[in-house]
Amino acid sequence: MSMECTKIGVIHLNQIGDLLFSLPLLASLRERFPRARIDSILRPALKDLLEDSPFVDRFIVRDQGSVPWFRLARALRRERYDLVLCLSRSEGALTLAAAINARVSAGFATFPWDMCLDVKETLEGHNSWYNNAKLLRLLEIIPSRDSYVGLLRVSDSAYRGDLPERFVVISPGASKRRLIKAWDEKKFAELMVALREHASLTPVIVGGNDSRACAALISSHYREIRGFSRASEELLDLTGAMSLRELCSLLTRARLFVGIDSGVMHLSSALDIPVVGLFGPTDPFYVGPQNTKSIVVKQEVSCSPCYIRTPCSHRECMENLPVSSVLDACRTLLENREEEHVTRHA
Repeated sequence: MSMECTKIGVIHLNQIGDLLFSLPLLASLRERFPRARIDSILRPALKDLLEDSPFVDRFIVRDQGSVPWFRLARALRRERYDLVLCLSRSEGALTLAAAINARVSAGFATFPWDMCLDVKETLEGHNSWYNNAKLLRLLEIIPSRDSYVGLLRVSDSAYRGDLPERFVVISPGASKRRLIKAWDEKKFAELMVALREHASLTPVIVGGNDSRACAALISSHYREIRGFSRASEELLDLTGAMSLRELCSLLTRARLFVGIDSGVMHLSSALDIPVVGLFGPTDPFYVGPQNTKSIVVKQEVSCSPCYIRTPCSHRECMENLPVSSVLDACRTLLENREEEHVTRHA
């Protein structure tokens, strides 16, 4: 990009994974424009993930509702940004980009709302770092990073409860809009039992408030298999009980993460925790975990990947995903971790 920038605004998407995919973009902007002020415009729920970022000078909360929208648009317009990047294709985000009236507005093509954009890139597959990198290149900004691994900075806010010495984090819940990505609750329970019996890993279930019912069902299946007396000492369900800062702290202490394609999976990957990601309708080429300590488990079916949000009639991609394949991936990563430990202390 030939022009110099003193003020840059980035309008973020609303999900954890999407925010993490924007970290390499922010790092690249910081490297290209080291003296510019970079503002992140995002939803309140995500601010914990950027408050300590070295790539952002200021984060601006984007509340829902028409009145907050107009107040924000007016305030941002007064900033006179040189460059605004809109990573969302929503009507609200793109109209906000138009209202800001930056010297250059860039984002992804979404007719007719993209008419406000001076520079627009075509989105391939899912929102992802792959597409963010395409947008940077279109702006003639060379991406300085190729993944989000190591870019997440969150000051420690440790979970205050007792944690097992050796534990695996299980993240099973899909949001109501993404139920097509869910795996069978009983299979999760069977996997947890196997990891407990063969690897001495205590299962710790995490997720948002909307995952409570899913976690409760998994816990019930686990107790039925293991027996109620042992299960009460072995299983820890922290669903809906932690802030994002506490969750990050917990993840760094885990031996392993197992879960569906979700924001928590990407948090684990960004923190470089061994990750087993369960994929079905989504494409790991775009949204797979980015650290090298990860294995994607996927059942090959002709209709995957797809981009429908509501569950189809068969859901073969997830329904046919066997526990044995997931357990094999877990064993591989645990063995690799033990080998690394031995090498480091040799």
